[in-house]
Amino acid sequence: MKRHFKYDIAISVAEEDKEVAELIAAELKKKKIRCYFYEEEAVASWGEYIINLTKDSFGGNARYVLMITSSSFVQKYWSNVERQWALANKARILQLRLDDTKVDGISMHVVHRTWENNPEKIADILEKKIARQKRLESRNLIRTYVVMIAAMGIIFLVYCVYRICTGPEPRREMKKVLVAPPALSTGTDPFYISETEVTVAQYRRFCISQKKSLPLQPPVSNDNYPVVNITWFEAEAFCEWVNGRLPTQVEWELAANAGQAFKYSGSNNASNVAIYNKSYPGIAARKASNALGLFDMTGNAAEWCDDWIDTSATWKAVRGGSYKSKIKPVNELAIAYPDKECPDARQPYIGFRVAWNK
Repeated sequence: MKRHFKYDIAISVAEEDKEVAELIAAELKKKKIRCYFYEEEAVASWGEYIINLTKDSFGGNARYVLMITSSSFVQKYWSNVERQWALANKARILQLRLDDTKVDGISMHVVHRTWENNPEKIADILEKKIARQKRLESRNLIRTYVVMIAAMGIIFLVYCVYRICTGPEPRREMKKVLVAPPALSTGTDPFYISETEVTVAQYRRFCISQKKSLPLQPPVSNDNYPVVNITWFEAEAFCEWVNGRLPTQVEWELAANAGQAFKYSGSNNASNVAIYNKSYPGIAARKASNALGLFDMTGNAAEWCDDWIDTSATWKAVRGGSYKSKIKPVNELAIAYPDKECPDARQPYIGFRVAWNK
């Protein structure tokens, strides 16, 4: 899939050298190139944790990291943190040297640029590199689609043979489950939540009623698989259609815990309750439920929640892990594990379930 970058360029620079960054950032702005430079993010960053801003900008959300290096750069704490994040996430680092100071992790044999008080020229080169990289990404995307279409054809053929042999499964209808004491903590009102994640069949009925197309689903999916590739806004619209809403993170955790203290929803053994570490989702409710009778709170499709998780309203909460989640090195299936995504993004592993007040 084509990678979505929040920024085309993230600028890493020491405070002492920020005038150079300001000149380059101004030229990039004229060219309408999306650029992260902390001096220009004063409003959005106010009140945020610096380490989170650093991870967001230099941890994979920028197409290139422009590293303006100098003797000051190697001595400063935050410029070194930015460097370490960029290196750890294998970012494409473009070094602009203000002097010949050696920088750990960046080979002296890698082609670099030297600052000659030439912000226009630097911005021109960056613009050309970004355009070239986008062309390469587009070509790679076409190749990927060709391979995917061929693979989907084979999988579809196998699936058709399977269906002919086994016959169709009955559609799963939406069922409300009450979440009430003792599952609730003090101060939280009882609420209802859907027994399973919203299925392809349920979402298709919504699409037909709204005269819209069903988003592309994984090739193995059928009516009883969780619907995925849904934006947060589309999930919200479905919930309103059934007179419900998306659950908050607090409600989601209460429902997942079900008044118990398991690592996963219904068990300390992920294999009992979750579809995970797979290439595709599975049929809803094939694994064991938790104590409330809720299925797939862990794994299968990750689930949109109602909450924004940042003050700049950029990311929505996603909980529960998915079919592609791993347990090691980070346990992405644990009930407490928080994830996030842009609300207008489509991901082949994110679905949702519905909550109701009554």
